[in-house]
Amino acid sequence: MSNWFENLLTKLMITGTTEKEILEIEIREHLASEKTKLMKTAYDYYRNNTEIRNKRVEVSWRTNSQIEMGLFKKLVDQKVGYLFSKEPTISIGEGDSNEQEAEILNDIFDEELLSTVKSLGKEAILKGVAYGLPYYDENGRLRLFKIPTEQIIPFWKDERHIELDAFIRVYVQPVYEFQRKVYKTYVEYWDETGITDYIWKDNHLELNPVSKEKQAHFYYQNGDGNKTPYVWDKVPLIPFRYNEYEDSLLVQVKSLIDNIQLQMSTNADMLADMPKLIYVLKNYQGADLNEFMTNLNRFRSVKVASDGGVDTLQASSDTTGAEQDIARSRKFLYESARAIDTQDENLGNASGQALKWRYTDLDLDCNELENEFQKGLKQFMWFAQQYASNNGVTLDISTFSYVFNRDVISNESEAIQDCSNSIGILDDLTIREQHPWYKPEVEERLEKQKKEHIEEYQQNSFEKVVDEDEER
Repeated sequence: MSNWFENLLTKLMITGTTEKEILEIEIREHLASEKTKLMKTAYDYYRNNTEIRNKRVEVSWRTNSQIEMGLFKKLVDQKVGYLFSKEPTISIGEGDSNEQEAEILNDIFDEELLSTVKSLGKEAILKGVAYGLPYYDENGRLRLFKIPTEQIIPFWKDERHIELDAFIRVYVQPVYEFQRKVYKTYVEYWDETGITDYIWKDNHLELNPVSKEKQAHFYYQNGDGNKTPYVWDKVPLIPFRYNEYEDSLLVQVKSLIDNIQLQMSTNADMLADMPKLIYVLKNYQGADLNEFMTNLNRFRSVKVASDGGVDTLQASSDTTGAEQDIARSRKFLYESARAIDTQDENLGNASGQALKWRYTDLDLDCNELENEFQKGLKQFMWFAQQYASNNGVTLDISTFSYVFNRDVISNESEAIQDCSNSIGILDDLTIREQHPWYKPEVEERLEKQKKEHIEEYQQNSFEKVVDEDEER
C-alpha cells in the first residue's frame, strides 16, 4: 500500500474505495480536465496551430485569410533563451580536496543533461510545470528524462507541491497486432515500492499481461549479465514549475494573440475583396453584369443608350483603425507576457541603464522560474548523491551551486569603457570577467601569450649578450 493511500486512510478521506478504483477516478478526471486540454492547446500554439484556423466567412466568394504569426513561440523562446542558453556555472565545495566531486559533477552535468534542463524549461513555460525522471542509461550513467506534462497525474506529499508520494503516467503507444496498427493507452503507476503496469481499456485499468508483477524502479546489471532490481528511497519524479500556481504562459496571452491574428486576417480579407474601382452604369444595353465585365476586359468598350454612360468611384481602403488596434494589442501582448518587443524602434539605441530597465519584467518572470528550477535541481542532487556513492565518491550536496548565466543584451561600448575606468580600482581578473567579449578560454590564451613574451624576451636577451661577446 502506497504512502499517499495510507495518508488518505489515516485522514478518513476514503470510504469503501480501493487504491485501484481511486487511480481509475483520477485518470478519468485527468483525461477530461480543462488543465490537460490547456497543455495541449499551449503545445499547438507553440507549433503555430492556433484558433484562427476556425475563422469562417458568411459567403463562399469572400476571402478567408487565416494569418498565423508564431507569436507564442517567440515569447516562449525568448524566456528560454534568456535563462537557459548560456552554459551555467556548476560547482560544489572549494579547494583541491573536491576533485572527485568536481569530476562526478562534470560526468552528470554534461551537454546532454544541460540540454534536457533547457527542454524542461521550455516545457514548464508552455504547460505550467515540467517533470524530469532520473534514471540510469545503458552505460550506468545518471540521466534525466523529460516526460510530457499532460501524461502525468501527481500525488503530492503536501499542498506546496514540492515532493511526490506517487504518480501515474498515462500515454498512448502504437502496437502492431494481426497485420494492423492499433493504438493502446498504457498506464504506469509509480510509488515508493516500484512500478505497476496497466492497460487503460473501456475506462478501467487492466494489468498489463506482459508484466503482471510490480517492477523495480531500475535494474543493475552485474558482470555476469544478471540483473538486480533496485528501488529508490524516493519516488523518482522531479517537478520543475514555471510559477507557484503552475500556470502556463498561454493563460496570460492567448486572448491577445487571438485578437492580433483575427485583426490581421480580417484586414487582409478586406484588402483582398475590395475592388480598386466601382462602376456606375447608366442605361447600359446588355444582358447582365458578367457580359459588361467581359466586354470591358476583352474589347475595352461597352454599349450604352444615347443618354447612358459609365462612371467610376474610387474604393476606399483605409486600414488605419485596424493597424492601430494591432499595434496596441501587440504592446499589451508583451506587457502581459513580461517580455521584450524586439521591434521596438528605441531598443537599438538604448543606453546600458535603459536596457536594464527594459529587461525588468523579463527578469522578474525568469527570477520566479529560476527559483522553481533551483528547487527541482536540489531534488535531483539527491539522486546524484546516490549515483556518486555507487561510484565510491562522497558528494556533499549541501555545497552544490547551480548558477544560471543569463543572456543579457548590453551596450558593449559602455561596458568596455567601464572596464577601462576600473583599472587600478579592481583586480585584472574581475575587470576581464565584466568585459562583454570575455570567455573562460581567455585565461588560457593570456597564459600562453605571457609564456611567449617571456620566451621572446629571453631569446632577445640571449642574442644581445652574444652580440656583445662577439664585439669584444
